[in-house]
Amino acid sequence: MRKRVPIILICLFCLLFSSCATVSLIAPVGQKVMLASETDPVAFTTTKKVFYLLWGLVPLGSNSTDDIIAKYNLENVRFKTQYDPIDFLVSFVFGQFISLHSKTIIIEGNTKR
Repeated sequence: MRKRVPIILICLFCLLFSSCATVSLIAPVGQKVMLASETDPVAFTTTKKVFYLLWGLVPLGSNSTDDIIAKYNLENVRFKTQYDPIDFLVSFVFGQFISLHSKTIIIEGNTKR
């Protein structure tokens, strides 16, 4: 039994950094938006932080992209989600106690002419 305790603790420690999170890739109502491929040139890039409780089950605030698309009037967009060093620090510091996690959404696109 004593040999299993370190393995169990390592597994529990690794679980502190795992989470699931949903990002809704939605276009605003009435606006025609096309997805850009990875190789299409884009002129606009912005990021958005999304925070979650309960390891990604409950989003705090909007986890949708429609507000950014509408604000910058984008018509050709692509999205990426990433877990950057700031997200790691948020998860490391707050994830252990209140299950707070964050993700970064990168939104790239071209504005309407």
